[in-house]
Amino acid sequence: FIHTFINKNAHKTVETIDLLRAIEESTGYNLAPLFDQYVFRGGHPDFKINYSWDSDNNLAIVTIKQTQAKEKDGKFIDLFDLKIPLAFGYIKEGENPVLNKVSLKLNQLEQSFYFPLQDKPDFISFDVGNYHLKTVKLEYGFTELKNQLNHDPDVVSRIYGAIAIGKKGNLEAVKALESALEKERFWGVKVEIAKQLGQIKLNQAREALIAHISSKDAKVRRAIVEALTHHKNEASYQALKNIVINGDASYYVESSAINGLGKLTTGSLEDKQEEVITLLEQILTEKSGWNEVIRSSAIMGLSHLKTNEKAVDIIAKYTALGIPQPLRLTAIRSLGSIAKGQKPDKLTFILEKFESMVSETFFLTQMALIGGLSHLEDAQAIILLTNLADTTPDGRVKRRAEESIEQVRGKLGKDKTMKDLQQAIDKLKEENQDLQSRLAKLEAK
Repeated sequence: FIHTFINKNAHKTVETIDLLRAIEESTGYNLAPLFDQYVFRGGHPDFKINYSWDSDNNLAIVTIKQTQAKEKDGKFIDLFDLKIPLAFGYIKEGENPVLNKVSLKLNQLEQSFYFPLQDKPDFISFDVGNYHLKTVKLEYGFTELKNQLNHDPDVVSRIYGAIAIGKKGNLEAVKALESALEKERFWGVKVEIAKQLGQIKLNQAREALIAHISSKDAKVRRAIVEALTHHKNEASYQALKNIVINGDASYYVESSAINGLGKLTTGSLEDKQEEVITLLEQILTEKSGWNEVIRSSAIMGLSHLKTNEKAVDIIAKYTALGIPQPLRLTAIRSLGSIAKGQKPDKLTFILEKFESMVSETFFLTQMALIGGLSHLEDAQAIILLTNLADTTPDGRVKRRAEESIEQVRGKLGKDKTMKDLQQAIDKLKEENQDLQSRLAKLEAK
C-alpha cells in the first residue's frame, strides 16, 4: 500500500484520509474504525483482567474492564470497540504449551465472559500475539501468573505476568521472579523481572539481583544495577562499587553503576559520601569513554549528593568553557539538580554560575541551562529564565524557557513541610526493610 500511496499522491498535499484510502485500495481492509479510535480520538485502552475458575461447573470466568473510560453526563466516554483474542493455555511436559483461542468483542466499561472448558487452564493469555496498543493489569491467581511468566509463548504477556507478580511484593513473588530470571531466554523479559525485584523491598529481592549481576547480556546487567539503587544498603553499595572499580565490558553498565553509587549514598548510607566523591573524582580525572558516557555519569552521580558542598564545587568546575561538550552539558544540568538542599551561600554560587552562561548562544548550551534552572526553587531562576526567553531568537529555546518559568513558579508555591515529611517517610521505609524481610521468612514457614 505504500507504493500505491506514494504514486497516487506524488507532488500533492495529503491528509490522513488519503492514507486510509490507499490502505483500503491495496489490501481491501477498511481501517477507518481503528484510526477513529487510536488516531483521531487519541489514547489507548487500559484493560484490567480478572480471572477465576468455577470448579463445580468447569467454567472459566473472565471479567474485563476498560479503566481509561471517563464518565460524562451519565455516560462513559473514551470506550474502545475492539475484537481481541484470548487464549487458555495448557502446559505440556517437554512440548510447547497448547493455546485454545477465543475472540472477545470488547466495547463496554466492564464485561464478563463465561467459558465451559474440559480442564482448568494453566494460564490465560490476553491479546494473543500482542497486536493491539494497550496497557494490561492482571488480577488473578498466583499460580496462573507464575505459569504465564514461565510458559506463555508471547514475550509481552510474560512481561505483564512479571509485573503482576512483582506487585504481590512478598517472598513468594521474589522466588518466582528469581526462578524466571534464571530460565528466561529473552533479555526484555529479564529486564522487567529485574525492575520488579528492585521494587520489592525485601532483602531476598536484593540478594536475587546481586546473584545475577554477572549476567551475559549487558542490557540485563544494566537493569540489575539500576534495580539495586532501590535497595539502599551495604550489600547493594558494595556490588555497585565493585563494578565502578573494576569496570564492565559495557560503557552503559559501568555508567549506571557510577550514577547509582551516587543515588545510594543518601539516607542510611550518607557516611559513604566522602568515599564516593573520591571515587568519582578519580573517574573524572583518569577515565575516558565514548561520547563522555563514563565521566558524565560521574557528574550525575555527584548531583545526587544534595547537601554536599564539595560535590557542587566539582560539578561547577566542569561547566567551564573548554570542557568537552557532552560533559559540560551534563554538568550544567546537574548543577541545577544538586541545588536542592544546598545552603544559601552555595545556592548563590550556583545562580552566579548560571548567570554567567545566560549570554551564550549555542542551542544545546541554552537548553542545558534551562534544564538546570528548572530544578531550582528560587525567584532568581525565574529572572534568568525570563531573560533567556526574551533575548533568544530561537523559538524552541523561548518555548522551553517559558515552560520552565511556570515549573519554577509551581515549586515556589509548594509547602516545603510536605517535602520534609516525605523524606522522613522514605528514611523510615529503608530502616524497616530488614524487619519486613524477617517477617516474610516467618510467614513462609
